[in-house]
Amino acid sequence: MKLDYFTYELDTLPTLDFTEIDGSDPLHINEFYKNDLDKYSKNNLSKVWIVKKKGASEIVAYFTISMSAIELSKLNQDDEKVKGTTPKKYPSMMIGRMGVVKQYRRKCIGADMCNFIRGLAIELGKKVACRYLILQTNHDVHKIKFYKDCGFIQSNTNSGGLIWMYSRIL
Repeated sequence: MKLDYFTYELDTLPTLDFTEIDGSDPLHINEFYKNDLDKYSKNNLSKVWIVKKKGASEIVAYFTISMSAIELSKLNQDDEKVKGTTPKKYPSMMIGRMGVVKQYRRKCIGADMCNFIRGLAIELGKKVACRYLILQTNHDVHKIKFYKDCGFIQSNTNSGGLIWMYSRIL
């Protein structure tokens, strides 16, 4: 499926369902979409992107990104560390939330979004230091496999029950 990407500029959003198949919302993707998306966008806490089918008005997914940093302790491999430098964190772009509407799942939209976000991070990295693309997810083996398939590495450290994952972009 071909997709179009837009930064969020809508006044009202349609009611969409981003919950899991069982109706749960463990990562608060649905809750964020309904209650916080507008607030985060207007206060520049995250840049919100809306994903639509190419040439259509129907929203199929959304994601949020913001600048962040990843602590060296979250990187698994010594070769990730830049020798001869002293930073305790490396500059990163963080995927805050990412959700695909239920009826559009398993159509490679999530993988397409990861590639699009990686492209944004690479472009940003040409102007502002950005070494990694990072995110947090829960212990769901399917989500972890999905992100690994998209080129992310699972960190050995957890934070508040969530797993850090990272992908070097440069």
